[in-house]
Amino acid sequence: MSKYHKNQETEAINIQLIALFFTVITAIISIIITYNQKLEIEEKEPLFTPKDSLKITLFNRKLILILSFVFLYVNIVLRKISEEEGEDLKPYNLQLIASLFIIISGIIALYVVSLSNTENVSDVENPIV
Repeated sequence: MSKYHKNQETEAINIQLIALFFTVITAIISIIITYNQKLEIEEKEPLFTPKDSLKITLFNRKLILILSFVFLYVNIVLRKISEEEGEDLKPYNLQLIASLFIIISGIIALYVVSLSNTENVSDVENPIV
C-alpha cells in the first residue's frame, strides 16, 4: 500500500472514529427519551415536556441521518482505495449498499418523527436505524 493510500485510509478511519463517538451520543439520547416515556407512563414527573421531547428526538434523528452520510462517505473512500490497490471489491460494494439502506431508513425515521405530535413522539423513538 502506498504512503498516499495509507494517509487516505488513516483519515477515513479518523472520520469513522469521530462518527462512532457521535453514534454513541445518539444512542444515549435515545435511551434518555425512552426513559422519559417510561416516566410518563408511570405517571411520574418526566424529564422533558412533550414539546421538548419532540425537539430532542428530531435533533437526534437529524444527527443519525448526518452520521449515515458520513459512514457512506467513509465507505466510498475505502472502496476507492481498495480499487486502486486491486483488492476484491465485493465486501466494499455490499457495505455501500448497506449504507444506502441505512440512509433510506434514516430518512423514513426522520419523516415519521416529523409527523408525530408531542403526545406520541416517544412511541416512535428508536436508537437503532
